[in-house]
Amino acid sequence: MAWSKNGDWQAYFNLPEHYCEDYLKKLGLEQQKPDRAFLDALVTQHQLMIPFENLDVTDFHKPVSLRPADLYQRLILGKRGGYCFQLNGAFSLLLRALGFDAWLCLARQLQHDESVPVPATHCAIIVYLNGQRLFCDVGYGGPAPMTSLDIDNGAEQLSNHELFYFSTQPVQNGVSSTHPGWITLVRKSTTSRTERALEQFTPVNFYLEDFYGLSLMRSFGDSAYETRHVKRRLPDGYIDLTADILTVNHHGDRTTETVSTEQLTTVLKQYFGIER
Repeated sequence: MAWSKNGDWQAYFNLPEHYCEDYLKKLGLEQQKPDRAFLDALVTQHQLMIPFENLDVTDFHKPVSLRPADLYQRLILGKRGGYCFQLNGAFSLLLRALGFDAWLCLARQLQHDESVPVPATHCAIIVYLNGQRLFCDVGYGGPAPMTSLDIDNGAEQLSNHELFYFSTQPVQNGVSSTHPGWITLVRKSTTSRTERALEQFTPVNFYLEDFYGLSLMRSFGDSAYETRHVKRRLPDGYIDLTADILTVNHHGDRTTETVSTEQLTTVLKQYFGIER
């Protein structure tokens, strides 16, 4: 007897024939042995080459698919980005195919204006490598680390000139991770030493299809993304389009401009390489 009415769950375990080859070509990398250096290179290149974007929800009003074949067509062969479930989902499949013991994990965004915790509708990746648990996130849409981080290292860790650490102490907006199961990722400024709690995650292994319902929640109805958000990391900064404000940051020098409806298609292609 089928578990669900129309769900083809086997599709989530079938990779397209040239998935790894084409994915690595998109990232500009050659296949190497699955070690920490290769993992960090993959994370960095992914953030540089494939943008975060939620345009199907906010602008194009198209259904969002997490099936590997659809992610392959969209992210690798096409000229699109995606949000967390698409980006981390596709990337976790690549890592596993390359020989990494990689799993998705449930996470919760902490960068928001709500006075209470928002639902845990984010995902990240945990890689088990040489006795370490390594955290990766290529689908945050913000200042996530550009390399992997050691979850069990209690000290500050440097990632592309940015400092991060993991905490089990109370954080902002009434969210507390002192109870077992949740770990908080904190970013620390290397200049002002100010701190920002970015996200919480629980180190439990999930499959891609486990996020089917959460992806629907963020793409449809009252809990869907409300504001357009497109972001791509640069080696020395980032490019961000939030609503109609385009921000370009190089070495801390920021410029902003307002993007009109008529300019949107050009801006998406010029700054993010996105084409419908």
